[in-house]
Amino acid sequence: MNRNASQPWLNYVCTGVLLLAIVALPNALLAQIVSAGSGSYTTQLPPLDAANRNLPPSGTPRVSGAAAAKPIVTNDWWTGLLTYNDANLYNYPLSMKGSSSGMVISYTFLGLGANDTRQPMGPEQPLVVGVSGLSGTYPTVSDYSDWTVTASWSQSGRSFNATMGMGMPFVYCTKGSSDMASVVVNTGTVSVQGEMLLITNSISGANFAVYAPVGSVWSNAGSTYTSTLAGKNYFSVAMLPAGVNAATVANDYKQYAYVFPANTAVSWNYNESSATLQSTFTVTTDVKEGSGSSVLLGLLPHQWAHLGAGSPQPGAYAYATARGQMKMLAANSFVVQNTFKGVLSAIPGMAKYSSGFDPAALNSKIDLVKNSSLATWTDSYNEGLAMNKLVQVAKIADQMGNTAARDKLINTVKTRLENWLQAVQGENAFVFYYSNTWTTLIGYPAGYSSDANINDHHFHYANFINAAAAVEQYQPGWAASWGPMVNMLVKDVANWERSNTMFPFLRNFHPYAGHSFASGQLNNEPHGNNQESSSEAMNFNASLIHWGTLTGNTAIRDLGIYLYTTEQTAIEEYWFDMNDRNFAPTYSQMMCARVWSNGYDRNTFWTGDIAAMYGIEMFPLTGSHLYLGHNKTYAQALWNDMTVKTGVLSNTPNDNLWFENYWSFRAFSDPAAAISLYNNYPTYKLK
Repeated sequence: MNRNASQPWLNYVCTGVLLLAIVALPNALLAQIVSAGSGSYTTQLPPLDAANRNLPPSGTPRVSGAAAAKPIVTNDWWTGLLTYNDANLYNYPLSMKGSSSGMVISYTFLGLGANDTRQPMGPEQPLVVGVSGLSGTYPTVSDYSDWTVTASWSQSGRSFNATMGMGMPFVYCTKGSSDMASVVVNTGTVSVQGEMLLITNSISGANFAVYAPVGSVWSNAGSTYTSTLAGKNYFSVAMLPAGVNAATVANDYKQYAYVFPANTAVSWNYNESSATLQSTFTVTTDVKEGSGSSVLLGLLPHQWAHLGAGSPQPGAYAYATARGQMKMLAANSFVVQNTFKGVLSAIPGMAKYSSGFDPAALNSKIDLVKNSSLATWTDSYNEGLAMNKLVQVAKIADQMGNTAARDKLINTVKTRLENWLQAVQGENAFVFYYSNTWTTLIGYPAGYSSDANINDHHFHYANFINAAAAVEQYQPGWAASWGPMVNMLVKDVANWERSNTMFPFLRNFHPYAGHSFASGQLNNEPHGNNQESSSEAMNFNASLIHWGTLTGNTAIRDLGIYLYTTEQTAIEEYWFDMNDRNFAPTYSQMMCARVWSNGYDRNTFWTGDIAAMYGIEMFPLTGSHLYLGHNKTYAQALWNDMTVKTGVLSNTPNDNLWFENYWSFRAFSDPAAAISLYNNYPTYKLK
């Protein structure tokens, strides 16, 4: 979760009921309410509430060309380009910056801290690539595809474009017909070898190569190298892998230097009979010259460790990255295959087979919750948590045969959920607003900058979708009326319909990174994008499986399975490093709390208390989170780590130590011990 933003409303203590005055309205205002089944949303920004919440997304996206006609992408590795000058970009293996004089290309430093491996770009600008005379203007985003982006500079008749992709060691450049290509080399030794510039011993010992069209001539004035590109308009720049002869690999890379990616796309297919999910990654190429026809793609550990049968395999070249070893594949398509091991709507009521089970005690706990009401002063995140609590208790009540409690809890959730899903003109709470400027749907009041920075929508909407699934489960037919609005929440986070232009394709989930990103506009973060709570991302993925299954929408179900199985592999590699191959040798923890574009660390956005590191990757722990126990050896080892570094065994009060989550995780490796811990601390503070 991205908790960068302060929440002044938390200082308020409010009771009572929010009153909404509904008056006769002109037709123009009524048109701002858009129906979606029995639900609706507004296209007018809700008024500020008493705590001055309800902000619009900040800024206006800087787009041009083809991107101006597409939905606005947020929550990606490159979306800082849309809003900020000099935004740091990390794509594996490169670090880049869209400066006012062109694209800065650098090496990504691999941090070696014991608790924090992030290291942002420094002031060095090893290479600055552009055209002569370009200065004083920052790029716009002129196009994008599933894992590439094109940044464009336009100034006084000068034109320069740079296309970058995740896992791509090349930056692909084009220029205006009358422009002079320019490469400024501030660090390293340059050797001009025909149309190629070989740059060795650059920043941190990195080596680069610049490839102009065959027949091009480079001129040199100080640190600046220019070329007319033999009348052509394209060239490319590559960072070369370490540990091999730079000249040898630079010449080998020539076969890929003129094969530009015109488009990148992922697709998926779920085979229900074998429970296998195949993801196919495809690059459409634009071959500028030469006999080469393949792009060079870097496969990350969650990809190369799960390649499907018959998929092309990576070759000998590799890069050390913040995500571990990236293996290079010369191909325009590859297939990743994973097995879906299932999710549960609720933990089954198996306790009745245990000798110590006390049905009366459990029913008494249900009674403590069944008459709960939902707060009238809340936000889109905390509201979702509250609804999830009631839904989980309702499912327990159902298994206990306590249908009265179940129905009361579900009706409480349904009433509030329908309030959120239906907009009323002028209301400033429990309403969804669609921003045409940023092509996003925002719930107001918005928690943790989910409005101004478009943060965390997958964390927030997961619980709304799970609540909707529970209502449909126990009151079949509800979705026929309210489903269209719930599907809007799905599409805001993970639009699977490329023809739908209201939302970008898979906003929060990055198909190449294999996991979600939380920050919407990067907040000009020097470390790139991030995700903290991988378990809350999985909560969203599972919510689609539940909702799609209950409504008979296999497209949404299979989307959820694609997200769930893929993100599980990324969590196991990058948050837990279960195979002990990705964390730096100096990193002292068994897991991390936050994955950043350029590293990872053990802190959370609200505290440095290590107790929070464990909890935030296990919250909420439901029947959809059994992936945390698939590797029992790791689960036991992590539990041992938790007992050494926190007060979980001594029942030490700590707001950052969420005992019920810790105990639930303990049940994966020793259920009896988990029950004992629970029974021995009845006064613990509930998360």
